[in-house]
Amino acid sequence: MSLNNKSVLIAGGAGYIGQVLTRQLSSQGWHVTVLDSFIHGRDLHSALSVVPGVEIIEGDIRDLDVVSKALKNKEALVILAALVGEKACDISPHETFDVNYLAPIKLLKQASVQGVSRIIFTSTDSCYGAREGEKLDEESSLAPLSTYAKLKAQVEEEFLQQSRHLPQIITILRLATVYGLSERIRFDLAVNLLVREAVLKKRAVIFSGLQWRPLVAVSDVARAFGLVLEAKAELVRSQVFNVGSNRQNVTFNTIGEILKNLVPEASIETVAADPDLRDYFVKFDKIASVLGFEALTEIPGGMRAVKEALENGFPADPYARQWSNTP
Repeated sequence: MSLNNKSVLIAGGAGYIGQVLTRQLSSQGWHVTVLDSFIHGRDLHSALSVVPGVEIIEGDIRDLDVVSKALKNKEALVILAALVGEKACDISPHETFDVNYLAPIKLLKQASVQGVSRIIFTSTDSCYGAREGEKLDEESSLAPLSTYAKLKAQVEEEFLQQSRHLPQIITILRLATVYGLSERIRFDLAVNLLVREAVLKKRAVIFSGLQWRPLVAVSDVARAFGLVLEAKAELVRSQVFNVGSNRQNVTFNTIGEILKNLVPEASIETVAADPDLRDYFVKFDKIASVLGFEALTEIPGGMRAVKEALENGFPADPYARQWSNTP
């Protein structure tokens, strides 16, 4: 299945990752259609409308008619759309199940009916759960703790089962914890949150600091999607890839030290607490060896970009509800 006209639908393309990915793919000659409900603000629609050649469809991924229209004549589908974060998912378990499980399954079915060649499902490294002392790769067993991660793992299983029977090239990307600057920046993500507090309040608090977390810049996540979309079919068909960088497996104490250097005038405090249960160390050798992926943004650089944006007045109100998925 070769990609002839490089047409892609990004479901959830107005979100944190989607804003960066849309711009990247557009600059690489892709015809991008964004399907999004714009629940985080109409200004996100305006931010995308200036990107050359991007079509925007406002709608819900659960609406079959909207999905059918959006998928017409598309060669690729990227599924980013989801209710993200434990607290957001806990508000309405029924809606969470509809959006995070049923909707991706229906998207896969409709994409298959319409002959879409490539499909990427966005998952999370938190599917591995709390695995202190282990170095986890794509063959490691999954032990998700949160509703969000459990549903991601279930969709992964369904997609991989279907990939044995469908002609589509289906790939799963398990993302490390993302940080960095986007037109729809999220300040409920740990690194971005710490930078905001240090810059604006001159005080940031780290709880425990001992827990490990794999990190990856949002710009590098977008690059990984691009690599998968254009890779040879035999390299990515029915494959799972962890997306991140081995050298960006760090403790929060390390993040605190980086923050002290970045914002020396701020007080960076570490408070004794039980470590976050999401304590894990993930290996990213597969995506490096198979696709040649390497993270280009290091943690200090990604944090600096957020710092400079805040100092330059973006976003205008960093504490506004739209910059967080946490209720």
